[in-house]
Amino acid sequence: MEPADSIRRLGFTRWYERRLIVGHAWFLGGFLCVIVTAASVGELASRGSVTRFLFYAILAAGAATIGAFGLHRYMRILVETLRLGERATCVNCGTYARFMLISASEVRCRRCEHTWRLIRPDPRA
Repeated sequence: MEPADSIRRLGFTRWYERRLIVGHAWFLGGFLCVIVTAASVGELASRGSVTRFLFYAILAAGAATIGAFGLHRYMRILVETLRLGERATCVNCGTYARFMLISASEVRCRRCEHTWRLIRPDPRA
């Protein structure tokens, strides 16, 4: 979901908290997948049937893939949240997270009416 839509609906503080919770849930899932990968690779070394070997090989590959995606997603969410959190302070009066969105990227301070750009366009896009 676009950050501006979520911020408009929830407010910046709630949006910030929820994004951090979602990001850390992705981290936890990625970390658990790393543990499953390590355990599966450890089981590959033990003797057993071909079916058992294939099961643990597929489990290790799947967990590694999901874990890498989860940790990548965690980093993207964290970077986005921290980037917007750094810009949420009004440079005029120093008030943090007390603004209203006036467009998809512009905000206005509720205290001093100063306007600034909160969401900058992504340079990679």
